Amino acid sequence: MMLRPIALAGLTALFLTGCIINVNGAGRGPSEHTHQSLQLDANGLNALVAETGAGALEIQGIVGLTHIKLEADIYTYEGINPILTLEKDGDSASLIANFERYNVSGNSPYIDLIVKVPAEMKMDIDDGSGSIKIQGTSADIAIKDGSGSLEVEGGRNLNIEDGSGSIVLSDVNGSIMLDDGSGSIEIMHVNGDVTVNDGSGSLDIEKVQGMVTIDDGSGSIDVNDTKGLRIIEAGSGSLSFDNIDGKVNMQ
Repeated sequence: MMLRPIALAGLTALFLTGCIINVNGAGRGPSEHTHQSLQLDANGLNALVAETGAGALEIQGIVGLTHIKLEADIYTYEGINPILTLEKDGDSASLIANFERYNVSGNSPYIDLIVKVPAEMKMDIDDGSGSIKIQGTSADIAIKDGSGSLEVEGGRNLNIEDGSGSIVLSDVNGSIMLDDGSGSIEIMHVNGDVTVNDGSGSLDIEKVQGMVTIDDGSGSIDVNDTKGLRIIEAGSGSLSFDNIDGKVNMQ
């Protein structure tokens, strides 16, 4: 199999291993593996806009970094070509990691990504499936995620729309707005307000220097050490709270 040539406007460097490895001869999962490295000058860019499909996504914010650096492990089948680009788009970096249309009877092809960005770079992420881990950033983050675990450590203001999978948010230097379908949620060490609209799954929130607002369908709720608490709907499941330094409003 040969990978489709990739056009990368404004790309400063591209490295491809050139090797194809059979990783699953039985045909029950992706049978071929390649690795790619991409790099883009971050000068004049203030945001990363990413559209990613299946696969794990890890983003590391690094103080003083002047380039966006990407490492991708691509797992696919013969004849199913990846789409992997990192390009300048105005004052943003545009990242696309997905595949051309395909029809397989086994597991879907996927791309595992490790992305390093300047710590102050904003992020706007639209992800299909697979785990997401973000750490070290000091900027605003917007995430729309289909399924898979989500972990964010750091950031300023977070705006998250999630389908399913566990969520852990910590050390946020701003507010959090979270709309979640299902899965457990842990939120801790936040310097602003927290608003959660949750379908199902346990919810644990602690050490928030602002108002916590919850609209919940089902699952236990445990809130500790905040500057206020507003429960719009608790749904089904236990509710406990302690050390609320402010008003508690139960609707």
